[in-house]
Amino acid sequence: MVEERGTGSGRKIMFSDVTLRDGAQSLWAMRMTHGMHDAVAAELDQAGYDSIEVPVNAVNFKFQARFLRENPWEITRVFKEKITRTKKTIMFLNCLDLLGESETRSMVKMYYGMAARNSGARRFTTLANTRNELDRYFPWLIPMAREMAMEIMPAICYYPSPRTTDAHYADLTRRIMAYRPDALMLKDAGGLLTVERIRTLLPAIRKEARGVPVELHTHGMSTNQGRVVVEAMQLGVERIHTCVPPLASGSSHVSIFNAMHNAKVLGIPHNITDVDALRVVEERLTRIAKLENLPIGVPLEYDHGVYLHQIPGGVISNLRNQLGQLGIAHKLDEVLAEVVRIIEDLGHPIMITPASQFIVSQAAVNVATGERYKEVLDCMIETALGVWGWEDAGVPWMKPEVKDRFLNHPNTKSLAARYQRKQEIEAEEGNVDKLRASYGLTNATDEEFMLYHIMRGDSEIKKIGPPKTYSTGAHPLTLLLKELSKDQDISRLQVQKGNSFFDFRRR
Repeated sequence: MVEERGTGSGRKIMFSDVTLRDGAQSLWAMRMTHGMHDAVAAELDQAGYDSIEVPVNAVNFKFQARFLRENPWEITRVFKEKITRTKKTIMFLNCLDLLGESETRSMVKMYYGMAARNSGARRFTTLANTRNELDRYFPWLIPMAREMAMEIMPAICYYPSPRTTDAHYADLTRRIMAYRPDALMLKDAGGLLTVERIRTLLPAIRKEARGVPVELHTHGMSTNQGRVVVEAMQLGVERIHTCVPPLASGSSHVSIFNAMHNAKVLGIPHNITDVDALRVVEERLTRIAKLENLPIGVPLEYDHGVYLHQIPGGVISNLRNQLGQLGIAHKLDEVLAEVVRIIEDLGHPIMITPASQFIVSQAAVNVATGERYKEVLDCMIETALGVWGWEDAGVPWMKPEVKDRFLNHPNTKSLAARYQRKQEIEAEEGNVDKLRASYGLTNATDEEFMLYHIMRGDSEIKKIGPPKTYSTGAHPLTLLLKELSKDQDISRLQVQKGNSFFDFRRR
């Protein structure tokens, strides 16, 4: 059993940053714009992090183009231009259809090759125990990443269920190690780890990892986050994921400042060398949050319900946002209770992308219609068909009456046929030039072609405008005038500093 409690080993804890990707997803529902990234990326690079995760995947691309109306390729280039010293990590989300209805390997390779080059990323992480990844994706995905000279960091996703014992995770780790990863991530998307659970789980994983570094990625949903991080450091975990306030705490990750403090208390040195740069990031993001009326992360009160509904930190903020758009924000508690019932119906699937999004969506529909499964989402039928995995998706343990209802739905036959075709397409290498020609984009740039493909056409692309910028504080008077100009009732402003006197009037 690998166990390395206490200090004196001469080791250093390595902190990584996930503010821009998971912090923004957890608290701001991915509403982090080009200008927001641009305002803080360089300072994050100065801090001394082991790595910085950047939001460069098809999910972010769709959101940035559709809702922020910004060019995601321009956002990607910010990371290459501003983050030059720190290793950058991108996530492969294991959902090939995020790029299109179904996807050939050539398009997946092209997209992630472009994403890596445009962002300068050199580390590749992917979920390792959902949707049969080890059998379905790893045999070609890992070689693809190796060809791109990327480090490989599979994520072992934790979730509590009768099946997910230490032996289960030890066996999973052994299977992953056959692919010779550069690091492993223990990913606790729901913030469901406890001190008692990690005391046996982390050593079981590290024993099978045989010296390969293990990173801890845990959210704050249960309020046990800080204690779990301390316990992991005492057990010898090599790396910890953190965020900078205001995108820390709440359903997000532990604050880098809190993590550094606790490492100091434990007597464990760390890799952060420029705290002043992080304070600048905190100040700028806090100012942006207030300006744009975005949430500021604060520690949560203990809610035992998170161990029942298990909704990940990166999903809960989007759920609240979507319920508000549907006009039923006041029914959040009803939706959470319905999520618990659906988890039981589906045989306790892992609550992580994409299952968590599917389940909360079906729960919202059930509550909105006032009847359970009156309207069945296609993703529920696909789950019963095994489209999204088998054991981790809960299929063998799904309640028979629920499974029968899904599989007897009028849409089941067409969805089963589509899944069969999708498997065939995913197994193909594909022809990018043929697809490009079918769109009439033979002379388009790779970026134009790929964005057109991701967005299923150019109707939303045509709505993309120039990015909004934010002052970094170097010109406070300019910022003041810019903000005051929004108030049409102010026609005159007088400013005095020492013997200097300024008089501004609205024309």
